[in-house]
Amino acid sequence: MHARSILTGGLCAILLTACTQTSIDTRHAIKRGQVIYAKECSQCHGVNGEGAGPESLGIGVAPPDLTGLSARNDGAFPREFVRRFVMGLLEKDDPDAAMPEFAQVGLRHVYPDGGADGEVLEADFTDLLDYLEAIQK
Repeated sequence: MHARSILTGGLCAILLTACTQTSIDTRHAIKRGQVIYAKECSQCHGVNGEGAGPESLGIGVAPPDLTGLSARNDGAFPREFVRRFVMGLLEKDDPDAAMPEFAQVGLRHVYPDGGADGEVLEADFTDLLDYLEAIQK
């Protein structure tokens, strides 16, 4: 019986450690996504993702409030849609829209010296999506 208690306690400790590491990894991804957002998106979508950043004033149409993506999609964050839209993998209603296609332009502000060959690294984009999901209202 004593061995079983030790085994159970050990298993619980391992599971708690795994949860803690996942939590730390998630917080790190969100923090990294926030940095990417600040450099690549906030100029148009605003510091908090609510739209109306300083660069949006002259583009003729207000950038969407990114904090309401889940609310506009029955409470679910439309992760795949956002990924495909931002990367330029969906046909846009207005082909001349101000929204850059990041698959084409890369993360210019994250890698101003052309790091990552101007490409959007999957890890960077995953972190950005994690951040956008975290700011949903």
